[in-house]
Amino acid sequence: MVGYPYNDDGSAGALAGAATAFALALEQRSGLPVARVDERFSSQEAAASLKERRAAGTRRRRVRRADIDSLAAAIILERWLHGES
Repeated sequence: MVGYPYNDDGSAGALAGAATAFALALEQRSGLPVARVDERFSSQEAAASLKERRAAGTRRRRVRRADIDSLAAAIILERWLHGES
């Protein structure tokens, strides 16, 4: 599963070619199909969630870019598990 960068309007994003090339290389190397999952707004959703947790006191550490990226990856995986593409 690879996150696919769409623009807000649904068109392919600037990094779509690189994501497609990576997915194809991964398919060839593994011999398994690689799904491409819409990653739009995953980083914004992750940042909002982490900031909300911090404001509520359930997260003590400040929100770092690595934390946002990790949660965004989890959000993309959840989308794939729910059948979104």
